[in-house]
Amino acid sequence: MKREQERIFIKAGGKSKQIIVEQDSVEDGLVTPFFDFAEALNFYYSNTYHRRAINLKASLLSNVEDGSKLEGAVPRSPKQFLRSVITEAEIYGNSFIETAGSMLYIIRAQYARVDLQGRIYQYKDSRKIALEGRQLSYYSPRSDFYGEPDYLATMQMIGINNKIDTFNELYFDNGARPEQAIIFENAEPSEEQQRAFAQFFGKQFKGYQNAHKTLVITAHGEQAKVRIEDLSKINDISFEKFKLLTRDEIIAAHGVPPRMVGVAEAGGLGGGGELIGQLHAFNELTIVPKQEEIEWFFESIGYPVKLKPIDVSSYKDDAELVSSLLSSGVITIPEARRTLGLSGGVK
Repeated sequence: MKREQERIFIKAGGKSKQIIVEQDSVEDGLVTPFFDFAEALNFYYSNTYHRRAINLKASLLSNVEDGSKLEGAVPRSPKQFLRSVITEAEIYGNSFIETAGSMLYIIRAQYARVDLQGRIYQYKDSRKIALEGRQLSYYSPRSDFYGEPDYLATMQMIGINNKIDTFNELYFDNGARPEQAIIFENAEPSEEQQRAFAQFFGKQFKGYQNAHKTLVITAHGEQAKVRIEDLSKINDISFEKFKLLTRDEIIAAHGVPPRMVGVAEAGGLGGGGELIGQLHAFNELTIVPKQEEIEWFFESIGYPVKLKPIDVSSYKDDAELVSSLLSSGVITIPEARRTLGLSGGVK
């Protein structure tokens, strides 16, 4: 049962007496996230630029200088564990960690919920299990219980982009052509013609393998005419332009340098330090503040880590910087080639 919960919160220690009254959707004693976690996960797999931006940030944010306190306490290497934790945070704006004795385990965010006291539960199919754990969340002005990802404002755009891809897929599945009407003027099609039309436009003639087939139509009678009309003209913004607009909004929402996700800006290539300048701003505005927040979180649960941003000041040009990113595993060879505007990158 869902209900609206009005909560009056007095800050810890009684020092602050401010009252916060907010409406929270509560189901089965657990606070419901204000955006769909399942949809956020689907979007991660449905858009190339969105996924690449998330992976890029997770890789840079988990650049470990000292992760010795995590060794033996996590089921994989400190770098891999931190990257998994941060990937969850970048997808959902939240990451949940179970503390089981001296071990730390990731709780998949799509199945994690909190109650009104901030306790963590694993929740699926109306079953809930209370867990000992902690929650890392990026600040959200919308909720005291859940954080939000950087791209939240673009979720609708990503959803529309997915619908365009679905439309194009159905377009090929259903004939690789727009729906059409055969119109007879001053004549009527015979029964034999009607059967031929039904067969021609039926399933056995749909699909890209049947492109360029010819349909011959004849009409008998004085001034008899036959024409085929397209019934599915698209008059709004073209899909191509919309997808480019969506791509640019996603990249802007994540704050990543466009070239780092394979987008070469017009007139941008050729500047020896263009990427260095972009990455420096990205470090100062996005990476460093988040790394400080992540370090504080792990220190608060008794497992301090030291993270390091990419220092771009020591590189002479973009090629030297990209070479360093490649050698440190932040990007792959195809991505490095694409970042530098060279041919052969995987799109």
